[in-house]
Amino acid sequence: MAVKEMQGQKKLILKLLNPGSQKARMYGSWLALCLGLILLFAAVIAWADFSQLLSGKGKAETMASYIVIGKQVTNESMSQSPGGNLFSEKDIQDLAKAKGVRAVGQLQANNFPVSASLGGNLGFYTELFLAATDDRYLDLMPEDWHWQPGQNSLPIIMSSDFLNLYNYGFALSQGLPQLSQASVRSLPFEISIARGAEKYRAQIVGFTDRISSILVPQGFMDEMNRKYAGKRTAGSSRLIVKVEDPSDPAFVSFLESNKYTTNQEQLRWSRIRTAVQAIVSTVGAVALIVVGMAVLSFILFVEITVRRSSDHISLLRQLGYAPALLRKTLNRFFLPWLTSAVIVAALIACGLHMVLVQWLSRQDLAIAITDGWVVLPVILAILVLMFLLLKGSVARILRKV
Repeated sequence: MAVKEMQGQKKLILKLLNPGSQKARMYGSWLALCLGLILLFAAVIAWADFSQLLSGKGKAETMASYIVIGKQVTNESMSQSPGGNLFSEKDIQDLAKAKGVRAVGQLQANNFPVSASLGGNLGFYTELFLAATDDRYLDLMPEDWHWQPGQNSLPIIMSSDFLNLYNYGFALSQGLPQLSQASVRSLPFEISIARGAEKYRAQIVGFTDRISSILVPQGFMDEMNRKYAGKRTAGSSRLIVKVEDPSDPAFVSFLESNKYTTNQEQLRWSRIRTAVQAIVSTVGAVALIVVGMAVLSFILFVEITVRRSSDHISLLRQLGYAPALLRKTLNRFFLPWLTSAVIVAALIACGLHMVLVQWLSRQDLAIAITDGWVVLPVILAILVLMFLLLKGSVARILRKV
């Protein structure tokens, strides 16, 4: 009986207050709130999607995590001593402390003359340069990648770009045969050190996509520089950097402020991500404004409804109806409207997210469909916020009546 009596009292209160008498205004406020929430949820999901897409989080570590940097050569630096464009220990330490940098390795170059020759039908002679770095910065580790003093053979890792330049540039222009990686591995090169002071039988044991250089074991480079570098300046003109995200604006800004240069293709996402973040942030800001105006409109509708029924509220109080019952009844009437707007907006935003995932997959760009769950904390936060606003507004308005 008590339950039925309570329900009867609530029906009487709603009948006297008649909050549904202005349906046009109620539906208008609900629609505005729903549209604002759709924009807000879509902005949050888009931010999560494109952050994952542009940063590559969740993917296996690839060569994009490694970049080779050097100091920019300018007209001013050209007049400096050769050591002016080398990295000092302080430069390396500052770079290692930069945001997102995991490790910094030196690419040591040869400080002595090096030439290579090849006999047979493809006979040629060329001056070249060598480089060496710690093995942990290599993207491959051949079984025979080792050298010891007195060893006559020299393993070499060649940049894939060099072979491509030969096959699609030099070979075609000179009428020479193009070469596969397997055939190049079998060619008998001879490497001459310090103009014939020492000669080695070189063999290409692998190809790298990470470093555009001809790589030799670090032990060989150290030994030859010790014997033939003379008084030439020691140091590294290039560094190989392992970085979490090469396109991170903070890291890109660090490179630019220190006048370091690298392959700009690896940094291309920085400008794209900045533009995407600006667009998403703008949409999110507009959505927050729309949501705020819609919530204020809804609260204003509640206030107008209560004030129009001030006489009835006074009568209910005189009849013994507790203010708490009035507040609870009004909250339970208006809260489903707010909740339904949030749920409908979230479903539409998640539907748009699924469409975006399918469209990007056709562009060979993969993002996780589960990224849509990022909107869940936002939904819960908005529901709690709206409940508190509604509860506080109803209580404040009833006190004034």
